[in-house]
Amino acid sequence: MQMFRLAVIALVVASVIPIPLDGQVPTRMYDHVHMSVPDPEVAAQWYHDHIGGEWVDGRTDRLLFGRTRIMFLRDRDGTRRPSAGSVIDHLGFSFPDLEAKLREVEEAGATITTPARAVEGLFTLSFINDPWGTRLELIEEPQHLGFHHVHLRGPDPAEVLDWYENIFGGIRIRMRARLEGLLYPGNVWLLVTQGESFPSTEGTIDHIGWRAPEADPTLSDLQSRGAELTSGPVDMRLPNGMIRFFYIAGPNGANVELVQRQADMR
Repeated sequence: MQMFRLAVIALVVASVIPIPLDGQVPTRMYDHVHMSVPDPEVAAQWYHDHIGGEWVDGRTDRLLFGRTRIMFLRDRDGTRRPSAGSVIDHLGFSFPDLEAKLREVEEAGATITTPARAVEGLFTLSFINDPWGTRLELIEEPQHLGFHHVHLRGPDPAEVLDWYENIFGGIRIRMRARLEGLLYPGNVWLLVTQGESFPSTEGTIDHIGWRAPEADPTLSDLQSRGAELTSGPVDMRLPNGMIRFFYIAGPNGANVELVQRQADMR
């Protein structure tokens, strides 16, 4: 019954962005993760070959998982720290055969830091570091394959979830009645572990991002909810169209982007 309930919730969240009543927080679609690596195209190819995704935006430095982009920036000064311990600690991906996937990624240069283990009430999971130091949680959850979750760190997880819920909405529930989190359109979970952290711009996961149907009205709305603008808005032309984006300061040093994409972009 619990699995059926979560499947229904995920289907609704993945397909509908509700129109808020006055005073309610609109639920925004989760859009992307941006990682910092020495060679973006090499890293993107590794993820394409071993984690999944399809090329998007006419670029070879980004991949689409369902409706979520995983993109790669160049770490020009080579100072980025591994993501473990960052405010954006790790990313989660789900596969139908975890043991086979672990053999594959290890042969391709990843380091398995936690061997596969079944967690009662959740699923079988393992932790790895990709070749550039980003921590990934690989899980086996057949009902939710592909990009699965973003896992943050902070001294007060409930307070962190409160902030994201106030800014981006989302459905606040417990994953399989165990882990409290927020579920967003795009079928992406946002989870938080208690712990001290360092800013995301010092680690390999530079920032996380949500979709803004219109950048400027969205910025005004977020500022009215207490968000602090740190950069932008800026216009950029991609091979498949225009985007307009800006950054806000998230809790505990998280770098958070909002992006408006041209209407015909995926």
